[in-house]
Amino acid sequence: MSATTLTQATFLLTEPLVRTGIYASAAQALKHIILDYVERQIAWAEAELGRYEQKYECTFAEWSESLSGQATIADEDDWMEWEAILDMLDGWRQIKAEIEQSRV
Repeated sequence: MSATTLTQATFLLTEPLVRTGIYASAAQALKHIILDYVERQIAWAEAELGRYEQKYECTFAEWSESLSGQATIADEDDWMEWEAILDMLDGWRQIKAEIEQSRV
């Protein structure tokens, strides 16, 4: 997507929000919409972590330690998924912090 197309799309998508007074500027609208999306990704990851913690009745670190030398293939699959969700959650939280600190 070219910069011109991106600029046009940004205007078309945010103009009604600014025109109706929901947001003071296109930048504020985009920041709020993107933050909302990021927060939903964080909530999803936290819910998934809760599901794993409930399933195994412990934290990821505790469960990892308990698997030492006795993990089944299914355990390894869950371990990889659980670790990936932890990594995603960390990434989404970093993105959220960066966006919140932006001066938009």
